[in-house]
Amino acid sequence: MSAYAYRDRNRTEVIYASEAMTENIDTLFFCPNKDCTAHLHICAVDGSRKAYFRATYKQFPHIDNCPFASSANHFDSDKFNEELFSFDDAINNLFLVKKESERNKIQRNIGEHNNGENNKQPIKTLRQIYSMCKSRPVTDMYAGKKIRDMILDDRSAYYYTKGCFGNKIVEARRQAGHFFEDESKRVFFKAPTESGKYTFVLQFDEEKIYGKIKTEIKKNRDKLFIVAGKWESAEKYNHFISNIYSDRQVKVIR
Repeated sequence: MSAYAYRDRNRTEVIYASEAMTENIDTLFFCPNKDCTAHLHICAVDGSRKAYFRATYKQFPHIDNCPFASSANHFDSDKFNEELFSFDDAINNLFLVKKESERNKIQRNIGEHNNGENNKQPIKTLRQIYSMCKSRPVTDMYAGKKIRDMILDDRSAYYYTKGCFGNKIVEARRQAGHFFEDESKRVFFKAPTESGKYTFVLQFDEEKIYGKIKTEIKKNRDKLFIVAGKWESAEKYNHFISNIYSDRQVKVIR
């Protein structure tokens, strides 16, 4: 599902789901993924504020592993406080190693106090940030920051001509063939997913986290992954590396 689509095959005219509610239900729209041939139609849950696009015709489905076929793209902006969001703060928080008991306590406290409009929380988790980024075009803004400055994916790849540096979310696939090095505790991804132009090196210090992520990749070798890192140049051309301190930095998109 997607919160936006295009009116034309060349993807020049964006339309948002809330706007499309005034269109005829049979109107055809096109997937934000330029490589996907899916025909999208507007759907709604509880009115236009929760409208979304979906490939409803079996003859014109999303291509395999199209990011916009996944429910991971669903983002309900009404549930979060955009003004309180800081991308760098949120990414830096993912680097912190927290005990499971501490995470549960934080979530309980948020739930207990989040009872009104003024108590809405900013997005915090990697999945929430990713969903927000995928719910709108890369030239749009969220909390004063352009989407393309937060995520490297096939849509924003044109912007990263000189590489990927600093805090970024990367939508990637595992490197074909041997994608890990046990001795150095490294995992290798390719992004953007269409061209695989860049190699992203995940450097682990903790054996436990390294083993967990490596196993997750093996079980989902054909899936897309998202990685939150602070990227810098690695030893080789078009290679970028980030330390992975927490399993909250790496998620599979099912």
